[in-house]
Amino acid sequence: MKRSTELTLRSWILVAGYLALIFGVSSIPQSQLSHAIFRVSDKLAHLAEYSGFGLLLTFAARGSLRRTRRWLLMVIVVLVGAGVGALDEIYQMTVPGRDSELLDWVADVAGVLVGTCIAMALGSWMTRRAAAAGKPGHDRQVT
Repeated sequence: MKRSTELTLRSWILVAGYLALIFGVSSIPQSQLSHAIFRVSDKLAHLAEYSGFGLLLTFAARGSLRRTRRWLLMVIVVLVGAGVGALDEIYQMTVPGRDSELLDWVADVAGVLVGTCIAMALGSWMTRRAAAAGKPGHDRQVT
């Protein structure tokens, strides 16, 4: 198996694992105490959780969609992340003690966007660094 294919496969495995983590955490019923504690930082928790998802999803999609323009890749990732966030919020309605809020979903989408921007910046930096070092096969740049 080619190294790039292996890295892409590993990236998608990480995305699947992170999805399992997201829905696993969403399956935990909340008590009144934890609900009161998380009320203040709830949106920040959503932002952080989905930033990680956006980061992993962008790296995986970038490996799979090599010739896709950067802006289109970002749109695809944000739309997929928004869909996952919506499914997560709908799923939480079925878990005792959990609720679903539109602002939670907005924080999810914002988190995916933040993670995507970080991943794109890191990807560009890694590509420039590899090209500067003269490593063969690292001159590919997503436009």
